[in-house]
Amino acid sequence: MHIRSAFWIGRPKAGMNDAFRTLMDDTLIPAMCRFPGVRHARALWPTSREDNPPDIHCQILVEFDSRADVERMLACPERAALKPRVLEAIAMFNGGFSHIEYQVGSA
Repeated sequence: MHIRSAFWIGRPKAGMNDAFRTLMDDTLIPAMCRFPGVRHARALWPTSREDNPPDIHCQILVEFDSRADVERMLACPERAALKPRVLEAIAMFNGGFSHIEYQVGSA
């Protein structure tokens, strides 16, 4: 299994917290769930912090069965079509975001 993670580090602009979360939970995550190759997608919203972690406001996890599925999702037209909505989220946010891809180890 593979996971592609997006870290939103910072905070939504003043008065934009609810709109940012709604855009993620109601639009972006459901759309990502429908991308080819995606097994599951979810948004993680921190409720507590320990040991002084980075200021992660939201973490997105997108799960895939294989690296080939990651590549298929990255190249799909549905992802390109969703880009304007991602740009909306970026416009609401003070900070930045980045991606890390993981290969999940076997237990």
